[in-house]
Amino acid sequence: MPREGDGMSEHLNNEGSLLAEVGASDERAFETIVRHYFPRLLPFAIKITKNKAVAEDIVQEAFLRLWQHRAEYEKILFLRAWLFTVVSNLSLTYIKRLAREGKLLQHLRDFSDTARSDVAEQLQFRESGNVIARAVDRLPPQQQQIYRLSRYEGLSIPEIAARLQLSPNTVKNHLVRALQSVRDFVRKAGLFWF
Repeated sequence: MPREGDGMSEHLNNEGSLLAEVGASDERAFETIVRHYFPRLLPFAIKITKNKAVAEDIVQEAFLRLWQHRAEYEKILFLRAWLFTVVSNLSLTYIKRLAREGKLLQHLRDFSDTARSDVAEQLQFRESGNVIARAVDRLPPQQQQIYRLSRYEGLSIPEIAARLQLSPNTVKNHLVRALQSVRDFVRKAGLFWF
């Protein structure tokens, strides 16, 4: 079996049989796949997200999805392509979430990048992030959990519903209320919102 950094093939030689073993809930086969692909997927995710911690979470989520959908392993024709596609999609979801929720923060980040020496601007950027974090912390526990899964982990409403064993409508209603609460809190703090 290839080891991390050994320079061997990007593909596992016995990929098909390992995938079938994973389909039969063989944890050792799953570990073999993880050991082989993790060091190949991580740099790819870092390149997209520009954040190592987020990239590690995304790669772990990709493997979690492989394990969760192991009974459907026959649908995966090329494991490497499937894993890279999942990591790419999760990374892009993360970027979109940043764009969607972080329009304010991105504006401040861009502004900050052009004037790094201005301490006041740096503090304003940090304070804006703190205001949003405080807004999220003030949400009721279930709204907070759903908000974080949606906005920080990039999960869809059906994915959150499955993870929390709630109906999609319940998740959607909590998310709508959470977003409104965060927006209201940010507005009251005197910051603009997208």
